[in-house]
Amino acid sequence: MVKRVLRKAARLLKMLPDHPNLEDCDFAYHCLNGVYNRLMAKDGRGLRPNYTWAMIQAAYLASSIEVERISAIEFGVAGGNGLLALERAAEKLEGIFSIGIEVYGFDSGHGLPKSQDYRDVPNLWSAGSYPMDEQKLRAQLKHAQLILGLVEETVPDFLKTNPAPIGFISFDLDLYSSTVQAFKVLEADQILLMPRIYCYFDDILGFSFGHHNGERLAMSEFNATHRMRQISEIYGVRYYLPPEMINASWSEKMFMAHILDHKHYNKWDRSVRNARMDLK
Repeated sequence: MVKRVLRKAARLLKMLPDHPNLEDCDFAYHCLNGVYNRLMAKDGRGLRPNYTWAMIQAAYLASSIEVERISAIEFGVAGGNGLLALERAAEKLEGIFSIGIEVYGFDSGHGLPKSQDYRDVPNLWSAGSYPMDEQKLRAQLKHAQLILGLVEETVPDFLKTNPAPIGFISFDLDLYSSTVQAFKVLEADQILLMPRIYCYFDDILGFSFGHHNGERLAMSEFNATHRMRQISEIYGVRYYLPPEMINASWSEKMFMAHILDHKHYNKWDRSVRNARMDLK
């Protein structure tokens, strides 16, 4: 009986429309959750829930403010499963939202660098951990670009190539020192950034993570030194996820980079439909 119910639910999800109908939703989250559910029902094995949810939000923002192309980045590729999932999500969402999505993966190619001090949480990480089989990964990638080297060198060079505005970033570099260098992407000219960038921080829960080390320390220092560029938790985001994801731990790892000096930061983005109606 349980199997029959699950099969019926899967059939119903496949009938959901690809394109969200905002005319039926006061809050975009509800419609976008329908897109998420349909994608996960059809292609869930090849997608990561956290990446897919954030990419949907980023793609929707781009379509709402009429940005034709965006970039999605994974810092810390390792074996490549995350980058492959990001690439798959981008392929699906390009058709749904009628935008282009460029995918980039940054990694040293040789595992983690050596920890510099306590801020890198050396009790957890060892130099050389999470190595990559570059040849194997490149053979599996379709469109995503793999950028190898230390991020303090590769990020500045990447920004010089004028990629599409960045809409989503996964920070999974483990080390405080590497994360600080990756944050240089958030210092880029506004033409290379979306006004709000969905950010996933993989290493901030449990273990010996705290406000004094790792990715949380990198965020705190960035916010203290960048008045018009701020990284903030998306408060209570778990309550806006599909019901079956309400207890997913990744919701506590989802943040947003606010590019406050962006020319489109204050542009209405269709997140709340009634807000625009009230302005008329």
